[in-house]
Amino acid sequence: MRHWKRIVAVVLVAAVALILEGWAASAQAAPTLFKTCTYTRVGDGTVRPPYSLAPTIGLVKVTVRTNRGDLVLTLDRHGAPCAVHSFTYLALKRFYDQTPCPRRTRAILECGAGRPGYRFTPELTGHEAYSHGVVALSNEGGSGSRFFLVHTANGVPKNSTVIGAVSNGLPVLDRIAASPQQPVKVLSVLVG
Repeated sequence: MRHWKRIVAVVLVAAVALILEGWAASAQAAPTLFKTCTYTRVGDGTVRPPYSLAPTIGLVKVTVRTNRGDLVLTLDRHGAPCAVHSFTYLALKRFYDQTPCPRRTRAILECGAGRPGYRFTPELTGHEAYSHGVVALSNEGGSGSRFFLVHTANGVPKNSTVIGAVSNGLPVLDRIAASPQQPVKVLSVLVG
C-alpha cells in the first residue's frame, strides 16, 4: 500500500510541475497588456496628465465632428499606446471641443489648439508611412496635443507618431483639402 501512495505522490508532483511550467511559458509568450508611459507636467497647460498605464492592445473608434462633416477614426493602441492613450484622454476631457484646425494644406489637416499641460516622448518606429487617411500627432516639442490627417504624402511633417487612420469620412477630408481657404473647426471628439 505504501508503494502505491508514493507512485500517486510522484505522479501528482510531476503533473503540478508540468502545469506550472506550461503556465510560465504561456505567460512569457503572452503580449504585454499595458505599457508604462511617462507624461511630464509642464506649466503651460490646463489638463492634468493621464494615468501612466496605457493599454497596448485593441482599437479605439473616435468620431471627429467638424463644421465640414464627420471623420471616423480607428486608433491602434499597439503601435503607439501612450499617444493613443493621451489622445483619447484629451478627447474625454473635451480638450478638442470647439477648437480650430489652424493648418490646412493640400497635404494635411491639422487640428487642436493649445498645450495640454504635459508632454511625452513621441513613439516612432522608423517605419512610419504617411499615406492618405493616416492620423498622426504633431511633433511639437513632445506635447502631442495637435493631430493631423494626411491627404497626400507630399508635405507631411516627418517624425510624427502615427496613431491610426480614417475609417469613414475620407470624402470629407478630400473636400476640406480641395478648399484649404475655408475654415475648419472641431465641434467635438467622441470616443467609442
